Amino acid sequence: MSFRGKKGQRYTRAQVQDILGVPEDRRGGDWATGYTQYENEFFIFCNIGVAGRTGHDYDNHWDGDILVWYGKRGSSINQPQIVKLRSGDFPVHIFYRSHDRTPFVYAGAGRVIDTQDTRPVLMRWSFAEASMNSEIADALAANGFRLEAPGVHTQRATRGDVNVYVKQLTTSFPLVIGPEWEQRLTELKLTGAIRPAKRVYYHNSTMRKFPQRLNQGEGKIPYGLDFGFVDDRSLHNFLRTLTGKGRVPDQLELAKEPDVDPATETEVTRAARLGQQQFRSDLIERFTGRCALTDVDMLEALRASHIKPWSQSSPKEKRDPDNGILLAVHLDSLFDNGLISFDEKGAVMVSSKVSETVRRAFGLDALTRLTLITPGNQYYLKYHRSEIFVP
Repeated sequence: MSFRGKKGQRYTRAQVQDILGVPEDRRGGDWATGYTQYENEFFIFCNIGVAGRTGHDYDNHWDGDILVWYGKRGSSINQPQIVKLRSGDFPVHIFYRSHDRTPFVYAGAGRVIDTQDTRPVLMRWSFAEASMNSEIADALAANGFRLEAPGVHTQRATRGDVNVYVKQLTTSFPLVIGPEWEQRLTELKLTGAIRPAKRVYYHNSTMRKFPQRLNQGEGKIPYGLDFGFVDDRSLHNFLRTLTGKGRVPDQLELAKEPDVDPATETEVTRAARLGQQQFRSDLIERFTGRCALTDVDMLEALRASHIKPWSQSSPKEKRDPDNGILLAVHLDSLFDNGLISFDEKGAVMVSSKVSETVRRAFGLDALTRLTLITPGNQYYLKYHRSEIFVP
């Protein structure tokens, strides 16, 4: 039986257990120490401004309509219960009180809007019930998308083979599309859509129809490209572009890895064929979607360049983001062929085999150094200078 409480009403733990029909032999333990899972729901009982039964006095407090809440002592962002609380897959009923040994006020079903990996873990809860992006949902429906019931974090919409998600807790870049669209970003931006300035991908565990990648933590998580819109016209133009070109090619068959060198394939094709989408997305994220030398931010023209060549790398090295640099396609070609390299500080080295005509045409003399270089990059670049680079 699911819990159907009234917001603002007071309940004791025992009353909540009675409503749920919790057996007597399951009423102890976590029920008395802050938060517990029962069936497919979570229940948080927190004190505000007063120590709880365990004697710990956390800085739980209200920040306007947002509840700032701390988990149990020693809790961390990767603990199984905290992962479940953050996932949006389970209703989380939150009760609070300002005096110990008194009934709790039911705040409602909470939605996580922020988590900080402190010890104990800190979480911020919103109790807003309506979607903040109903206008996006209306536009999707008007353009032939079928909308599913909204979840805690996202709402899925589909039209044919196209899947998109609408964020439910923020109006910041509210529409999320699959990462396979990165090769058409320029076309999508021409509709008037806008993108975040300092990140490339948006991650959320509830976007289950999207591919997954390692981001933070131990497990893979679905990811996509999130967009905002300057006005209704740009939104509708964006949706027409999404749906007007026919089926999106399936570029993300991540499991396959045939033993072929991808040097002559297109970036998208080789990433898909070799299971290298994680490698490419890691480099796009690391270099914020910009060429590490020219600052060009057109993803269609950027290559995920292996420093130690793919054909000479171990399976682990092929996927190691430290064995990669995000480069514009012409620089990637020069780098692959050993006609340019980088010293231990990332400064450009140009082979004597490159003619003055090519140097001028490619603007090589105006390039200085990589915008970012890691110790791992330095390790692989030493190999590139000694084995690949042509002095």
